[in-house]
Amino acid sequence: MTITLYPPARPRTFKELLEASLKIFRLSLPKCMPYATVAIVLGELSTLYDLSRNRMPNAHSVNDPVWLALYVGGSLLFFVAWMALLLRQSTVAAGRPPDSREWLDSLRQAPAIIAISLLTSLLVALLIMPSLTLPEPYRSIGFGVMLVPAIYLSVALSLALPARMLTGKSVTQSLYYSLHLIHGNWWRTALLYIVAGAIIASAFVFAMLATGLLFPHTAGHTSPEARAVTVAVVLAVAAMGLNFYTAMLLSVFSDLELRRYARGSS
Repeated sequence: MTITLYPPARPRTFKELLEASLKIFRLSLPKCMPYATVAIVLGELSTLYDLSRNRMPNAHSVNDPVWLALYVGGSLLFFVAWMALLLRQSTVAAGRPPDSREWLDSLRQAPAIIAISLLTSLLVALLIMPSLTLPEPYRSIGFGVMLVPAIYLSVALSLALPARMLTGKSVTQSLYYSLHLIHGNWWRTALLYIVAGAIIASAFVFAMLATGLLFPHTAGHTSPEARAVTVAVVLAVAAMGLNFYTAMLLSVFSDLELRRYARGSS
């Protein structure tokens, strides 16, 4: 029997959203893990480059043009691959047979995906960057004060990419649609993201502890074998975490859309 988890038939409670996200994650993991793995590897190209040169990522890496190109290019390509994952997961959750068109759709919409990602980052940075130009102790105070609206805006714009991929809206319409959906639901949405982050962080801690117990020689992270095992575990857990976060994003987006339509019809 086909299992359909997306879109939902009615708005869900907080607990139901968590349960739906976990169900989508479990159902889609085998078919979506390759997508998530590609996205994570692309996002960490600069880190992998540092490790391949037997050095840890640090502030001086930005002086390396190869590192900088990998960081910028990998970060942008991460969002394109992530949106392919979102499309794949929505297909699986809807009970439709998946195919490889998600990659083509995401690549075709790459300019819009990158534009939304850059605009969101720029808007958040514009709130924080001025405080970093202040002398101490005003810099720390200003950063702490401006961090509040920056976090608010980050959550408020978090559904812009799903809006683009799942509804076909333009770049500006997607940003506005995200603001509109989350208006009145900010605290609830933020709490869902916090819970998702806590689950992913717990998985990281558990995975690293298990790796230390199963492979004691990796504890010092000094040998190439130790680094290889650690990197493999981190990438695998990060890919699973991205799968779960995307499932949460899909659940939140579809739930808020239903609530919006319910408000509009009432």
